[in-house]
Amino acid sequence: MKIRLSALASACALACSLAPTVHAADAQLGHVVVTATRQPISADAALASVDVIERDEIARAGHSSLLGLLSSRPGVQMARNGGPGSSGSIFIRGANSGHTLVLVDGVRIGSATSGSPVLETIPLELIERIEILRGPGSALYGADALGGVIQVFTRKGREGFQPSVRAGVGTDGAREVSATLAGGDERLRYSVTAGHERSDGFNARPRSATAADADDDGFREDYLGASLALDLGGNDELGVNVLYSDMRNWYDAAQPFDSYLDKRAETFGAYLRKQHAADWSSTLRFGHGVDALDNQSNANTRSRFDTTQRQLSWQHDVALGGGSLMAAYEFLQQRVKTTSDFEKTRRHINAFLLGWGGEFDRHNVQLNARHDRNSQFGGKTTGAAAYGYRLSPEWRAHASIGTAFKAPTFNDLYFPLECYGAWGCFGGNPDLAPEEALNRELGVAWERNGVGVDLTYFNNRIKNLIDWSTGIASNVGRANIQGVEAALSAAFGDYRLRASVDLLDAEDDKTGDQLGRRARVGGALALERAIGAWTWGVEWNGKGRRYDQVPNTASNRLEGYGLVDAYAHYAMARDWSVEVRANNVFDKDHELAKGFGTQGRSAFVALRYAMH
Repeated sequence: MKIRLSALASACALACSLAPTVHAADAQLGHVVVTATRQPISADAALASVDVIERDEIARAGHSSLLGLLSSRPGVQMARNGGPGSSGSIFIRGANSGHTLVLVDGVRIGSATSGSPVLETIPLELIERIEILRGPGSALYGADALGGVIQVFTRKGREGFQPSVRAGVGTDGAREVSATLAGGDERLRYSVTAGHERSDGFNARPRSATAADADDDGFREDYLGASLALDLGGNDELGVNVLYSDMRNWYDAAQPFDSYLDKRAETFGAYLRKQHAADWSSTLRFGHGVDALDNQSNANTRSRFDTTQRQLSWQHDVALGGGSLMAAYEFLQQRVKTTSDFEKTRRHINAFLLGWGGEFDRHNVQLNARHDRNSQFGGKTTGAAAYGYRLSPEWRAHASIGTAFKAPTFNDLYFPLECYGAWGCFGGNPDLAPEEALNRELGVAWERNGVGVDLTYFNNRIKNLIDWSTGIASNVGRANIQGVEAALSAAFGDYRLRASVDLLDAEDDKTGDQLGRRARVGGALALERAIGAWTWGVEWNGKGRRYDQVPNTASNRLEGYGLVDAYAHYAMARDWSVEVRANNVFDKDHELAKGFGTQGRSAFVALRYAMH
């Protein structure tokens, strides 16, 4: 590997030195997760690498965006074309941004034309929890889960009545207001959240020589989230979940016109969970997801790319053979509507999947297989096998192997052919095959007295990557990605600590160049203390040198950076609190994408009322 192991050794030394002195048992360990297997299991029993962010962490820290929150987690890197609200990308374990599948309450969301999720449209005030699955998930979720899966769960109600209101202002004219009504009883639980967010922004192209690009580039967003769950008796439940977000962000296009992107995200999900017998339950789920993008680059040029995804799944969970069997059928229809003349605008996928997992004494096994039948390119079968062994009450080891794939996007397949003389031709290719990956993983974990340390090595080989370098999309790309993740979480006294180190070698197989916008070395450190009415925290997030694209040249090099953020939360009274957050405290100049500026020192202050 071309990555330096000295940083990893330092992280392990830090973890081991802390372990004997930590005695509190309230570290964030043992979450119940569903994304890792599609069935509820304890996170410390999962054989996949999974990270959980709970609502209380989101609320205490007051992060300004989902992209910013995710970028501090192990194995995750982020790039963004400007400030909050601008288009961004997430890279999990060095895979491309389009290799991450995003689910909202089990419903697919994202663009079938660009192939990338639009995470900036999901406001944090609508989120109850986030689960991040690192590594291939196609054997569970099908296409696009080649690098990982991010599942967002929207806010839910609980027994009682819990209204809340939040209002705040900050740097660059940032302001936000939101309100939530939530509650319920033994049979019915509900939650409704609505809000508005706006920022005047800053100049995202500060080095541009074009006078038209000298203005500030802000954004505005209106959003709504709702959920309803009805207990039908026993373990039977009927529920619905809704998310709606309407965003506009302004950007520079070297035009006198103030260019902007309108982005809309919608999800609607309905489910019926039925307990047929003590050892057999099923869940019937319907989902509808919309990703709409309207680009007004000047007064006369407008482009539109809308994706609608309709989904139906029927999953059965059965206790079998000392473990748990999962069998499911899924149907997905994708439809696009664009201002370009695509040859085809819809496709459908039928999928069947099986999974089985169980723990036996010190052994833990998880097996999954899935077959997808795509109306565009035919069938694709993926599988995964994982094995874990508990070496002692504190130590456990695991190994896994899995295959994954990404379906070609509608742009890849059907973008109209256009020729520009000496510049050549540009267009899609309807004969493209899916991108494919084989991932292998080895890991070891240690847990005791509220302290957890994880060390994981992964190797992901990707072939048939879709390459546009010749102007016509073709399956000629290959990538070799390997790396090591080290993570620590601990609680001692009034303090909570989270630290991680990522060592990544993500290369283009043909040229040996480092894949664009992915650093070889990254890390994060967060320390929080809760004492009396106060909760305060300090965070550091750093990335090493990167290149904006392949080929790697001096002109597209992005220098490394380390950013320090801080926050404080003060409970003035039982139901009232003040939240203060300062980002980039030391005003570090850095780039996430070549030619785009990033926000300097900034602050946000909010007042929250939440009835307990």
